[in-house]
Amino acid sequence: MAQNKNKNFCRAFTTIILMLIANSVCAEELSTQVILQYSKIDPFSFILLEFCAIVTLAVLDHIISRHYLIPTLLGALVIGIVIGNILFWLDLSPFIYMLMHLADAGEIFKTIWTSDLSVAETIARYYVTDNPESSEFANRLTQIFTSNQSPALILLGVALWIISNIGVFLISFKLGLEIKIHEIVKSAEPLAYLVSIIGTLVTFFLGLGVVNGLLPDMDTAKQIFIAAALCTTSAAITTGIFSNVNREHSREAKLVINAAFIDDIFGIFFLSYIANIVLGDVMSIAQMVSLFLYSLIVILGIYFLGRWLVKFIPQIYDFDEPHSRLLVPVMMVVFVSFLTNIFEIGIISSAFIAGLILNGVHDKVGLVKDIIASLEKLFAPIFFVFVGMQVNLRQFLDGDTLLLTLGLLIAAVAGKIAAGYISKQRFNHLAVGLGMVPRGEAVLISISIGKILGLVDDSIFSVIAIIVLITDFIAPWAINNLSTKYEEKDFFVKKIKQLL
Repeated sequence: MAQNKNKNFCRAFTTIILMLIANSVCAEELSTQVILQYSKIDPFSFILLEFCAIVTLAVLDHIISRHYLIPTLLGALVIGIVIGNILFWLDLSPFIYMLMHLADAGEIFKTIWTSDLSVAETIARYYVTDNPESSEFANRLTQIFTSNQSPALILLGVALWIISNIGVFLISFKLGLEIKIHEIVKSAEPLAYLVSIIGTLVTFFLGLGVVNGLLPDMDTAKQIFIAAALCTTSAAITTGIFSNVNREHSREAKLVINAAFIDDIFGIFFLSYIANIVLGDVMSIAQMVSLFLYSLIVILGIYFLGRWLVKFIPQIYDFDEPHSRLLVPVMMVVFVSFLTNIFEIGIISSAFIAGLILNGVHDKVGLVKDIIASLEKLFAPIFFVFVGMQVNLRQFLDGDTLLLTLGLLIAAVAGKIAAGYISKQRFNHLAVGLGMVPRGEAVLISISIGKILGLVDDSIFSVIAIIVLITDFIAPWAINNLSTKYEEKDFFVKKIKQLL
């Protein structure tokens, strides 16, 4: 049985690779005048071709993730990084080059669109051309933005950006649907709240210290956002880790899982609050307190208004169930996003709030979850692949980037491990700390939105994405090898002595 499974996996893997090679060949051809021909005939056909390539990568992620029993997020991120960098190194398509420098390209396009400056003048305004590396980069971007290919490339970039952002909203919405606040309040012991809050705050201040020390010239507001982006634990990945080591019913696992869900709730709103501080240039303590109280009142108002409105949803289902099963959740996400925009509290938490509201639809929440789960399975892997394709591994050839990655990784791990030692109660403190280490969807969503808002550049984006990848790989190994024997009082000390 296992041998047949491996054969089937190899056949599927080979098929996908052949499809990717075919798409790579197409990308090479499309990097010349064929792009122009596609854009003249039907611009959407060009978008579909590249979208097909990314969907193919998402299918490969599904196969690999199921075969090796790893989270879909990890598989999609790794595939995106590998394929994106191979195409970038081979220089097969100008679109890949633009994708690797999406933050810079976005700023240039925004300036071109909103000013009377030419492309060359705009790029010269951003980059010092007496530096050989900057000059080469500026010349390449000028060629991309002034060629006959540029309309099709920009159209493709916008289309994929929209598609990936649909994935962002669906992931956040599904997360909100899966979190039962009233159940967490009933089941979570007070220590879980403390683990979550301490882990978030310690990680935040450690990360802020690292960024401030290594990037002293960066705006304080951007330093704060980067530190905040590192703080949120992935409840889904943490739950899977303890399940894989058959410890999901232990006290440590229950404590960590509850703390991780609290972390998701607290972390998303914390990051939304930090983003509002950064974008509003709010730096004084009085302004921060005022913004916090304002945001809290607005979020609670939207939440309770939504909970009141969902009482009428069963009546809508009775009227036209097949269509309303899909339209009602979409309507709720759009409505909440509209309200958060009107009240200027940001959109990072809007889909999450909509999910929290709709998980109170009694007897019908399963229907909503089924619809959203199907859509999320399509768009979420595309988003993770798209994120991976923006991670430029060449950035890590620079010593400063490597040092920043190491510093932020230590902060991300140490902050969560410290949270496991805040109590003197009798349990495996290391297991609790390690269980809070994995990062996931919330962090990737945060840096993606931060990149759009201009708070994170291409280099920082790559650094944080790699940190997510590393924490998700090291946490299962560490829990399985360093802290799975909860019954042994000094297990960790003994294990360290064995390793030494």
